[in-house]
Amino acid sequence: MKNRNFLLQSVFIAFLFSLIIPSGVNAEIHSAGSRINLKKVALFKSGVGYFELRASVEAGKGIELHFKREQMNDLLKSLTILDLSGGQVGHATSVVYDSTKTAKQQLSDYAFDLRKGDGLPQVLKQLQGSKIELIIGSHAEGVAVTGTIVGVETRITMENQIKIPRFYLSIMDSNGQLRSFDTNEISGVKFLDQRLNQDIKRYLTILFQKHRKDEKTVLITPMGEGRQELLISYVTEVPVWKATYRIIIPEGKKGVKPFLQGWAIIDNVTGKDWKNVQLSLISGLPISFIQNLYDPQFKKRPLVKLEQDAPVAPVVPEAGMRADRMVAAAAPMAKPKQRRMKSFVAEKEMKDRSLEGANLYERMRQLKAATITSDKGEMFEYRIDHPVTIARNRSALVPIVATEIKGQAVDLYNEKIRAKNPLAAVRLKNTTGLTLEGGPLTVFQGGSYAGDALVKTFKPDEKRYITYAVDLGLRVNTKMGTKSEQVDRVIINRGVIRMRRGIIETKTYNLDNKNPRSKTVVIEHPFHANWKLLNKEKPIEITDNYLRFEVKVPELKITKFSVREMRESWERIMISNLTPDQIIILARKEYLSESTQKKLEQIVALKSEISNINRGLKAIQKERGQIFEDQKRLRENLRGLRQTTEEKGLRNRYVKRLNQQETRLEELRKREKVLNQEFKTKQGELNRMIKTLEQDLSPAKAGQDS
Repeated sequence: MKNRNFLLQSVFIAFLFSLIIPSGVNAEIHSAGSRINLKKVALFKSGVGYFELRASVEAGKGIELHFKREQMNDLLKSLTILDLSGGQVGHATSVVYDSTKTAKQQLSDYAFDLRKGDGLPQVLKQLQGSKIELIIGSHAEGVAVTGTIVGVETRITMENQIKIPRFYLSIMDSNGQLRSFDTNEISGVKFLDQRLNQDIKRYLTILFQKHRKDEKTVLITPMGEGRQELLISYVTEVPVWKATYRIIIPEGKKGVKPFLQGWAIIDNVTGKDWKNVQLSLISGLPISFIQNLYDPQFKKRPLVKLEQDAPVAPVVPEAGMRADRMVAAAAPMAKPKQRRMKSFVAEKEMKDRSLEGANLYERMRQLKAATITSDKGEMFEYRIDHPVTIARNRSALVPIVATEIKGQAVDLYNEKIRAKNPLAAVRLKNTTGLTLEGGPLTVFQGGSYAGDALVKTFKPDEKRYITYAVDLGLRVNTKMGTKSEQVDRVIINRGVIRMRRGIIETKTYNLDNKNPRSKTVVIEHPFHANWKLLNKEKPIEITDNYLRFEVKVPELKITKFSVREMRESWERIMISNLTPDQIIILARKEYLSESTQKKLEQIVALKSEISNINRGLKAIQKERGQIFEDQKRLRENLRGLRQTTEEKGLRNRYVKRLNQQETRLEELRKREKVLNQEFKTKQGELNRMIKTLEQDLSPAKAGQDS
């Protein structure tokens, strides 16, 4: 019985393998066994990578590439296939890829289900009505029987008091006869329906791909005849490559430049080995984006009712023009020529040095970075000049620069960064001829580690200060001083007197060097665009925010360095607020010319007259208000009087008083009119005098007219 079950399982396994083996390919081998090789990888700072592959393929036979689902949008956007064989035989290329459905969703589309791993009887039971060919008995001596599956019957037999199920396949043969066969006797099964065979093959392929989580297959098939040489390229998301640097600062060696060594950190997370690829590292940030091209997109359309067609009347066609008159000769389209970008190549070779007895500086100089560089406008390329191999899911350090660089060890002091101590720094000028991508920098000095720094993108011939440690052996304290100068300019216009004086700001830096060697200190002093520098010592550099002064500080001594600057200060006095006493003071200080003084005195006198007029107007308003109040009282009293003899006398008195007040009100109105006219005239004269008064002189010239 065990032998029969084993035979049944063997038949089923052989059946499945016969279906799946012809379509099985991996990421680098197509169905005929030809290989596709990764030749070039270019990594960009924008987080994408360019991959270039070469393949030699027989036309009509495909190559499979495997990608993660999240890579498909980039692939569909950038996949490029070129026929390097000249395009004479191959006419087109077919690219087919998996849909967005998951393996489970794809398997559910089939009428049968093989996921449970059932044996041959269960598979045949699901395929009722299918035409098959059976081999009954052994393969060598078996009999072939052809028919259509009717069903699978289960019969229970007893062996040693154990119920054993046995399966019998029922078919209808070509003669219309129903026949039954023990499945244990069947040694071979072949489906005669080609479409069913293809469905089962595809089903098993999906089952196989299910083991590769979230993987999508792209099938590339060149058309035409003969062998095709293909160049396949695409762009996809990759980790950003990173640059790191080491610099050796020589101590006690005159004429020896610092030595710079740069490495690039490369991460291969593509799931494929990079074997002997041409690797390029490109700085800069080309525009890159993701667009959803992989998921099917549907657009809603309006639903239009079906219209009844109107009856068609007979139509008389127009007379036509001769066809040969409509033909226009078209110039043949020229084939595009391949363009190759010529890169400017700058390569520096280092001389070999003996390692025996060499110090750290000499040892690091032995490294040669075989890197070809080229400037590509907004981007810069480091092309590694030897094949690179990085296994999948591994990372590597690749040297990109190893050369001397112009530099000097200094201390950089900025009070806002650290008030008491300067930072140890190296002043570099990029003499490498390369654009150095930003990254961390490890500094070695005196044969040992000195500190770390960060470098931003460093263009050729650019100067940069790189700080890497705090110099605790040099202490700094600062002192501020302010002094006001005499007024050196007096400007009068638009009714304002403006007096300028200089304010001298002095900042003293006390540099206490407790180190056993002298130091070069670069002081970053705040830069004010409108201030005037009074120092004889000029700054070595000016940035947007700082003036940089270089100071030599001897060992074990205190050195003072002062920065003197003058800023302008303006005092303002409104002419309309001037008093006679203020005019006298300004004249004594020689801030006014004689003519200006006279005009100001006239203005003040005119202001006094206007003030008198204002007082007269206020007095009139006050008296008028008092009269109005008294008239109100008199009218109320009049309303309360009767027509008696005594009250008639009182009424006459009230009426007489009202008449007198009306006469006075008339006089006040006339006087107010006169004063208002005088106010208007004198105020206009005052405004004219203030507006036309102008002066621009130095106090030393106060005795002269402007």
